Amino acid sequence: RAGSGRELPSWRSLEDRLPSARAPEPFSVDAALQSQQPRLEGLVLFRERNGWCPYSERVWLALEIKGLSYSTVLIDNMGSRPSWFGGQTPQIRWPSGGSQGESVDILRRLDREFPE
Repeated sequence: RAGSGRELPSWRSLEDRLPSARAPEPFSVDAALQSQQPRLEGLVLFRERNGWCPYSERVWLALEIKGLSYSTVLIDNMGSRPSWFGGQTPQIRWPSGGSQGESVDILRRLDREFPE
């Protein structure tokens, strides 16, 4: 607070307190800009590209809060969807290779498989 004699923290020191700022950013592919299907392993989130889908955001936030390692593929729901992607967003491809849609179902499985 100004005039209190204490120095205000810097943006850098505030960022260092955030768990998500300390974790490496997930690998991200924009499917509208890359026509070939990416070869990704592990947990993969297929989410809406523009940030307009609250269901995609819900799953993304859960992955971030849990601190899980995952990759992201951004899908353009309003224009040129890649031919190799079927289904809806959000969608998760699990490390076992299976896929799942419906954000609430994804959240339930994340809670079962990765309890806090």
